Amino acid sequence: MCTSLTLTSNNQQHFLARTMDFGFQLDGRPVVIPRNYAWKKQLEESQETRYGFVGTGRNLDEYFLADGVNEQGLAIAELYFLNEAKYSSEVKEDRVNLAPHEFIMWVLGEIASIAELRERMTEINLVEKEIPLLGFVPPLHFIITDRTGETVVVESDSGELVIKENPVGVMTNSPEFGWHLKNLNNYLSLQPNNFANKKIGDYEVQPFGQGSGTFGLPGGYTSPERFVRTVYLRSLVDADAPLNALFKVLDNVTIPKGVNIKNDGSVDYTQYRAAFDVTNLTYYFNPYENQEVFELVLDEELLNKKEPIEFEYDRKFKTTGLH
Repeated sequence: MCTSLTLTSNNQQHFLARTMDFGFQLDGRPVVIPRNYAWKKQLEESQETRYGFVGTGRNLDEYFLADGVNEQGLAIAELYFLNEAKYSSEVKEDRVNLAPHEFIMWVLGEIASIAELRERMTEINLVEKEIPLLGFVPPLHFIITDRTGETVVVESDSGELVIKENPVGVMTNSPEFGWHLKNLNNYLSLQPNNFANKKIGDYEVQPFGQGSGTFGLPGGYTSPERFVRTVYLRSLVDADAPLNALFKVLDNVTIPKGVNIKNDGSVDYTQYRAAFDVTNLTYYFNPYENQEVFELVLDEELLNKKEPIEFEYDRKFKTTGLH
């Protein structure tokens, strides 16, 4: 699962935010990958990063990130794309061959903008290669934004990587992105204002109370429901305080432990939430265990480190007394 969205503040700061919803305990934590770091690919020789970046991930023999922003202000997040993602079954000599979960490392370490990604997308061949920790090939698609505020989706439902324009700035999971856009046609009646009273013969029908305009807004945790709910909230939320607005929207799609159980008995829940200020290169991380939001600025000191850095965080729920 997972939900992602972009948001532009009233003073033109651009953000990407996401929930990480998963049944397997990923133990994601803040990670900085510096410039000129040679990371090991599963299918071919190591590759050196042109750009440094910060995101959420782990060291699994090599670093694996699920999201991040690089020093050029390009941000990306991967989300589950069950029954839709299609990958190559073989390595291609004229391509950069990557396991699907390595695409983020390549993008953040190599690409400065969506315009450059368009030019270089044909260099990449995603090959069916499993994540060692999970023991299977994750079906993934990706949401990407940059300092211009443009947002795109990258999907491989056709077997080749395709960039799709994202005019609503939201992405969830399957089906493919175009289906979600068409599905919005079913929710044209949603509005922030109450519906007007209506006469039926001599009887006047009126709303029960405030919020009648949101009648029919989906409330479940399926991918289509979360997509519609997030598009509606994003389109209307006050962007004066963009970071606060992002987390308020994410609150509406954050999954508590115990309410969403998979067929294998594992508990799918929001393990963390992250937000990226692509304008100011700032990373915000909120783990499931507490309400704190941890902040990290991608500065020159971090970018010039010799090795990646993982950051620990306080996992205890805290309260603050009133004075």
